[in-house]
Amino acid sequence: MTNYELDLFGSYVKTGTDNSDKLKALDELFLKSAGFRKSTDYLDLLNFINRFPKLSPFNAFLIHTQNPGVQVVLSALQWAAYKRVVNEFARPLVILVPFGPVNFVYDIADTSGEPVPDYLMNPFLTKGDLDPSVYQLTISNSQRENISIIESSMQKSSAGFAKKDKNGFKIVLNKSYGLNEKYSTIVHELAHIFCGHLGSIISGKWQDRSHVDRQIREIEAESISYLVCNRLGLKTSSDSYLAGYISENDTMPPISFDSVLTVSFIIEQMGSSKYKPKAKKE
Repeated sequence: MTNYELDLFGSYVKTGTDNSDKLKALDELFLKSAGFRKSTDYLDLLNFINRFPKLSPFNAFLIHTQNPGVQVVLSALQWAAYKRVVNEFARPLVILVPFGPVNFVYDIADTSGEPVPDYLMNPFLTKGDLDPSVYQLTISNSQRENISIIESSMQKSSAGFAKKDKNGFKIVLNKSYGLNEKYSTIVHELAHIFCGHLGSIISGKWQDRSHVDRQIREIEAESISYLVCNRLGLKTSSDSYLAGYISENDTMPPISFDSVLTVSFIIEQMGSSKYKPKAKKE
Protein backbone atom coordinates (compact mmCIF):
# COMPACT_ATOMS: atom_id res chain seq x y z
CA MET A 1 0.00 0.00 0.00
CA THR A 2 1.21 3.45 -0.86
CA ASN A 3 1.94 5.66 2.15
CA TYR A 4 1.02 9.32 2.47
CA GLU A 5 2.33 11.99 4.76
CA LEU A 6 1.05 15.41 5.79
CA ASP A 7 3.14 18.18 4.27
CA LEU A 8 3.88 21.63 5.70
CA PHE A 9 0.61 23.10 4.45
CA GLY A 10 -1.70 20.23 5.36
CA SER A 11 -1.77 18.28 2.10
CA TYR A 12 -1.16 14.56 1.84
CA VAL A 13 1.76 13.62 -0.37
CA LYS A 14 2.98 10.23 -1.55
CA THR A 15 6.10 8.99 0.22
CA GLY A 16 6.64 5.56 -1.32
CA THR A 17 5.62 1.97 -0.90
CA ASP A 18 7.44 1.17 2.35
CA ASN A 19 9.19 2.75 5.30
CA SER A 20 12.67 2.73 3.74
CA ASP A 21 12.26 6.07 1.91
CA LYS A 22 15.21 8.39 1.84
CA LEU A 23 15.55 10.90 4.62
CA LYS A 24 13.87 14.20 3.95
CA ALA A 25 16.24 17.11 3.44
CA LEU A 26 15.28 18.69 6.76
CA ASP A 27 15.98 15.52 8.73
CA GLU A 28 19.27 15.09 6.89
CA LEU A 29 20.21 18.65 7.78
CA PHE A 30 19.28 18.06 11.42
CA LEU A 31 21.31 14.85 11.64
CA LYS A 32 24.40 16.29 9.95
CA SER A 33 24.46 19.80 11.40
CA ALA A 34 26.66 20.30 14.45
CA GLY A 35 24.52 23.34 15.24
CA PHE A 36 21.48 21.17 16.01
CA ARG A 37 23.09 18.11 17.58
CA LYS A 38 23.66 19.82 20.94
CA SER A 39 20.58 19.52 23.11
CA THR A 40 20.91 23.10 24.40
CA ASP A 41 21.05 24.42 20.83
CA TYR A 42 17.96 22.38 19.99
CA LEU A 43 15.98 23.99 22.81
CA ASP A 44 17.22 27.42 21.72
CA LEU A 45 15.90 26.65 18.22
CA LEU A 46 12.48 25.68 19.60
CA ASN A 47 12.39 28.88 21.65
CA PHE A 48 13.23 30.90 18.53
CA ILE A 49 10.33 29.28 16.64
CA ASN A 50 8.03 30.05 19.57
CA ARG A 51 8.79 33.76 19.22
CA PHE A 52 7.03 33.87 15.83
CA PRO A 53 3.51 32.47 16.35
CA LYS A 54 2.20 34.28 13.24
CA LEU A 55 4.57 32.24 11.06
CA SER A 56 4.26 28.51 10.48
CA PRO A 57 6.84 26.53 12.49
CA PHE A 58 8.68 25.69 9.27
CA ASN A 59 8.83 29.33 8.14
CA ALA A 60 10.12 30.35 11.57
CA PHE A 61 12.83 27.71 11.13
CA LEU A 62 13.64 29.13 7.68
CA ILE A 63 14.06 32.56 9.25
CA HIS A 64 16.41 31.06 11.84
CA THR A 65 18.61 29.54 9.13
CA GLN A 66 18.90 32.94 7.44
CA ASN A 67 19.30 35.19 10.49
CA PRO A 68 18.90 33.84 14.04
CA GLY A 69 19.27 37.35 15.46
CA VAL A 70 16.00 38.80 14.18
CA GLN A 71 13.37 40.21 16.55
CA VAL A 72 10.16 40.80 14.57
CA VAL A 73 9.65 40.05 10.87
CA LEU A 74 6.89 41.39 8.62
CA SER A 75 6.44 42.07 4.92
CA ALA A 76 6.96 45.60 3.59
CA LEU A 77 3.19 46.02 3.33
CA GLN A 78 2.68 44.87 6.91
CA TRP A 79 5.37 47.27 8.17
CA ALA A 80 3.61 50.07 6.31
CA ALA A 81 0.50 49.39 8.39
CA TYR A 82 2.61 50.28 11.45
CA LYS A 83 3.89 53.42 9.67
CA ARG A 84 7.34 51.98 9.09
CA VAL A 85 9.26 51.63 5.81
CA VAL A 86 11.92 49.15 4.80
CA ASN A 87 15.39 50.72 4.69
CA GLU A 88 17.25 50.96 1.42
CA PHE A 89 19.52 47.96 0.81
CA ALA A 90 17.78 46.00 3.58
CA ARG A 91 18.28 42.28 3.28
CA PRO A 92 14.98 40.41 2.70
CA LEU A 93 14.30 37.08 4.39
CA VAL A 94 12.53 34.36 2.42
CA ILE A 95 9.51 32.40 3.64
CA LEU A 96 7.20 29.95 1.87
CA VAL A 97 3.52 30.63 1.16
CA PRO A 98 0.73 28.13 0.36
CA PHE A 99 -0.05 27.74 -3.35
CA GLY A 100 2.69 30.21 -4.27
CA PRO A 101 6.45 30.53 -4.56
CA VAL A 102 7.90 32.67 -1.75
CA ASN A 103 7.34 35.88 0.17
CA PHE A 104 9.85 38.39 1.55
CA VAL A 105 9.86 39.68 5.11
CA TYR A 106 12.14 42.11 6.94
CA ASP A 107 13.38 42.38 10.49
CA ILE A 108 12.38 45.46 12.48
CA ALA A 109 16.06 46.44 12.58
CA ASP A 110 15.88 46.92 8.79
CA THR A 111 12.95 49.36 8.99
CA SER A 112 12.44 52.96 10.09
CA GLY A 113 9.42 54.89 11.30
CA GLU A 114 6.97 55.04 14.20
CA PRO A 115 7.48 53.01 17.42
CA VAL A 116 5.66 49.67 17.33
CA PRO A 117 3.13 48.54 19.98
CA ASP A 118 4.29 46.27 22.79
CA TYR A 119 2.20 43.33 21.60
CA LEU A 120 4.22 43.20 18.39
CA MET A 121 7.50 42.81 20.28
CA ASN A 122 5.97 40.37 22.79
CA PRO A 123 2.99 38.51 21.29
CA PHE A 124 2.28 36.69 24.56
CA LEU A 125 1.65 39.68 26.81
CA THR A 126 -2.07 38.97 27.13
CA LYS A 127 -1.90 35.17 26.83
CA GLY A 128 -2.18 32.51 29.50
CA ASP A 129 -5.57 30.85 29.02
CA LEU A 130 -6.64 28.86 26.01
CA ASP A 131 -9.40 30.20 23.79
CA PRO A 132 -12.21 27.61 24.19
CA SER A 133 -12.89 27.78 20.44
CA VAL A 134 -9.40 26.41 19.75
CA TYR A 135 -10.18 23.45 22.02
CA GLN A 136 -13.56 22.74 20.42
CA LEU A 137 -12.26 23.08 16.86
CA THR A 138 -9.37 20.73 17.64
CA ILE A 139 -11.81 18.11 18.93
CA SER A 140 -14.12 18.58 15.94
CA ASN A 141 -11.28 18.36 13.42
CA SER A 142 -9.86 15.31 15.19
CA GLN A 143 -13.17 13.55 14.66
CA ARG A 144 -12.96 14.38 10.96
CA GLU A 145 -9.66 12.49 10.97
CA ASN A 146 -11.26 9.45 12.65
CA ILE A 147 -9.72 10.36 16.00
CA SER A 148 -12.30 10.26 18.78
CA ILE A 149 -11.68 12.20 22.00
CA ILE A 150 -13.46 11.25 25.21
CA GLU A 151 -13.14 12.13 28.89
CA SER A 152 -12.89 9.59 31.70
CA SER A 153 -12.23 9.40 35.44
CA MET A 154 -8.54 8.74 36.10
CA GLN A 155 -5.98 9.10 38.83
CA LYS A 156 -4.84 12.70 39.22
CA SER A 157 -1.33 11.76 38.04
CA SER A 158 -2.64 10.53 34.68
CA ALA A 159 -3.42 13.19 32.05
CA GLY A 160 -4.61 10.79 29.36
CA PHE A 161 -3.50 8.44 26.62
CA ALA A 162 -4.07 7.49 22.99
CA LYS A 163 -4.60 4.11 21.39
CA LYS A 164 -5.52 2.58 18.06
CA ASP A 165 -9.21 2.07 17.44
CA LYS A 166 -11.07 -0.04 14.90
CA ASN A 167 -10.95 2.53 12.10
CA GLY A 168 -8.65 5.16 13.56
CA PHE A 169 -7.53 6.27 17.01
CA LYS A 170 -8.99 7.21 20.37
CA ILE A 171 -7.68 9.81 22.84
CA VAL A 172 -8.85 9.51 26.45
CA LEU A 173 -8.57 12.59 28.72
CA ASN A 174 -8.68 12.95 32.49
CA LYS A 175 -12.06 14.61 33.07
CA SER A 176 -10.84 16.29 36.29
CA TYR A 177 -8.25 18.40 34.44
CA GLY A 178 -8.75 22.03 33.38
CA LEU A 179 -9.08 23.27 29.80
CA ASN A 180 -5.38 24.14 29.38
CA GLU A 181 -4.27 20.74 30.67
CA LYS A 182 -6.78 18.86 28.54
CA TYR A 183 -5.67 20.73 25.44
CA SER A 184 -1.96 20.10 26.07
CA THR A 185 -2.77 16.40 26.52
CA ILE A 186 -4.66 16.34 23.21
CA VAL A 187 -1.70 18.02 21.49
CA HIS A 188 0.73 15.49 22.96
CA GLU A 189 -1.37 12.50 21.91
CA LEU A 190 -2.12 13.92 18.45
CA ALA A 191 1.64 14.34 18.07
CA HIS A 192 2.14 10.63 18.73
CA ILE A 193 -0.58 9.75 16.21
CA PHE A 194 0.53 12.07 13.40
CA CYS A 195 4.21 11.13 13.88
CA GLY A 196 3.22 7.49 13.32
CA HIS A 197 4.26 6.40 16.81
CA LEU A 198 1.09 4.32 17.21
CA GLY A 199 1.37 2.80 13.75
CA SER A 200 -0.53 3.46 10.55
CA ILE A 201 -4.21 3.02 9.70
CA ILE A 202 -6.10 1.75 6.66
CA SER A 203 -6.19 5.16 4.97
CA GLY A 204 -2.38 5.27 4.98
CA LYS A 205 -2.30 8.92 6.03
CA TRP A 206 0.62 8.38 8.41
CA GLN A 207 3.71 6.26 8.05
CA ASP A 208 4.19 3.55 10.64
CA ARG A 209 7.04 4.76 12.87
CA SER A 210 6.13 2.64 15.87
CA HIS A 211 9.53 0.97 15.55
CA VAL A 212 11.48 4.07 16.62
CA ASP A 213 13.03 4.23 20.08
CA ARG A 214 10.68 5.24 22.92
CA GLN A 215 12.95 8.15 23.87
CA ILE A 216 12.77 9.49 20.30
CA ARG A 217 8.97 9.16 20.30
CA GLU A 218 8.67 11.10 23.55
CA ILE A 219 11.10 13.86 22.51
CA GLU A 220 9.22 14.36 19.24
CA ALA A 221 5.82 14.49 21.01
CA GLU A 222 7.09 16.77 23.79
CA SER A 223 8.77 19.06 21.23
CA ILE A 224 5.51 19.37 19.29
CA SER A 225 3.57 20.07 22.49
CA TYR A 226 6.21 22.63 23.49
CA LEU A 227 5.86 24.45 20.16
CA VAL A 228 2.07 24.34 19.77
CA CYS A 229 1.21 25.24 23.36
CA ASN A 230 3.90 27.87 23.87
CA ARG A 231 3.00 29.58 20.59
CA LEU A 232 -0.49 29.94 22.11
CA GLY A 233 1.00 31.38 25.28
CA LEU A 234 0.44 28.23 27.36
CA LYS A 235 2.99 26.66 29.70
CA THR A 236 3.03 22.87 29.84
CA SER A 237 4.96 19.99 31.35
CA SER A 238 6.89 19.78 28.07
CA ASP A 239 9.05 22.63 29.34
CA SER A 240 10.16 20.51 32.31
CA TYR A 241 10.56 17.35 30.24
CA LEU A 242 12.83 18.97 27.66
CA ALA A 243 14.78 20.89 30.31
CA GLY A 244 15.29 17.64 32.24
CA TYR A 245 16.48 15.80 29.15
CA ILE A 246 18.91 18.57 28.27
CA SER A 247 20.36 18.66 31.79
CA GLU A 248 21.14 14.94 31.53
CA ASN A 249 22.17 14.69 27.86
CA ASP A 250 24.56 16.81 25.84
CA THR A 251 23.45 15.61 22.40
CA MET A 252 20.13 14.95 20.71
CA PRO A 253 19.06 11.49 19.49
CA PRO A 254 18.22 11.11 15.75
CA ILE A 255 14.68 12.51 15.93
CA SER A 256 12.69 13.48 12.83
CA PHE A 257 12.75 17.27 12.94
CA ASP A 258 10.68 17.31 9.76
CA SER A 259 7.93 15.51 11.69
CA VAL A 260 8.22 17.94 14.61
CA LEU A 261 7.67 21.00 12.39
CA THR A 262 5.08 19.45 10.08
CA VAL A 263 2.94 17.95 12.83
CA SER A 264 3.16 21.15 14.89
CA PHE A 265 1.74 23.05 11.91
CA ILE A 266 -1.05 20.52 11.38
CA ILE A 267 -2.15 20.61 15.02
CA GLU A 268 -2.10 24.41 15.02
CA GLN A 269 -4.34 24.37 11.94
CA MET A 270 -6.71 21.93 13.64
CA GLY A 271 -7.49 24.64 16.18
CA SER A 272 -8.79 26.95 13.46
CA SER A 273 -11.56 26.90 10.88
CA LYS A 274 -8.91 26.73 8.12
CA TYR A 275 -8.26 23.02 8.62
CA LYS A 276 -9.47 20.82 5.79
CA PRO A 277 -8.62 17.11 6.12
CA LYS A 278 -7.84 15.40 2.86
CA ALA A 279 -9.81 12.51 1.44
CA LYS A 280 -8.71 8.96 2.04
CA LYS A 281 -5.92 7.84 -0.28
CA GLU A 282 -6.23 4.49 -2.01
